[in-house]
Amino acid sequence: MDALVFKSHGGRSLAGALVINLVLFCSLPGLISVTRQDNDVESLNVVNFTRIKPEQHLPPEKPKPKEKAPEVPKKVVEMTRTKPTRISPQRFKMNLPRMDLDIDPRLTGGIPVVAPLPQVQPRATIDFNGLFDMNDLDTIPIPSFKTNPRYPYRAKRLGLEGEVKIRFRVDKEGTVSDVTIVEATPPEIFDTSVINAVSTWKYTPGELSGRQVETLVTTTILFKLEGQ
Repeated sequence: MDALVFKSHGGRSLAGALVINLVLFCSLPGLISVTRQDNDVESLNVVNFTRIKPEQHLPPEKPKPKEKAPEVPKKVVEMTRTKPTRISPQRFKMNLPRMDLDIDPRLTGGIPVVAPLPQVQPRATIDFNGLFDMNDLDTIPIPSFKTNPRYPYRAKRLGLEGEVKIRFRVDKEGTVSDVTIVEATPPEIFDTSVINAVSTWKYTPGELSGRQVETLVTTTILFKLEGQ
């Protein structure tokens, strides 16, 4: 009986020890407190790595072949050769007058032909002592000395301008004479001044056939105010 009791007591002790160990094991994580600091080696930053796919370069496009222009069919031109037409030469008939030539058969060497001499008309006799117009001369008279006519005081005071057409003789020595007023505008304003001035002019005489002749000269004198 004592042995049985011992065994029974020993089994209870083993069961109680197992229960205590089980309780201690379960409460062990709660008894341990761990404080984490910023400088702990174990506190690590988590870095996520993302894999980037490389860009795919497309191959360059090939140039499109140029479209060929449609071929135009060549035109074929047929050449026909024509035979040249012959033009028959025309015969011209000339009616020549018949010439009656009495030829001595005893003569040899042909008929001598003598060309007629040109007829020279005799030149009309020139009277170099007459009065000639400037259009009839080989060389017209050329002035060698001229004085301008005096502008009349009356014309200046009235602000008049004008022109005088005159005619005069130039002899073989170049002296002026017979001064005549042909036309004056305005009349009788510049006449006296023109006659007095032209009468003192000198000329190189006009020439005809190399000889000095007396000439009838016609000219016009203009009167203009200064600044007009």
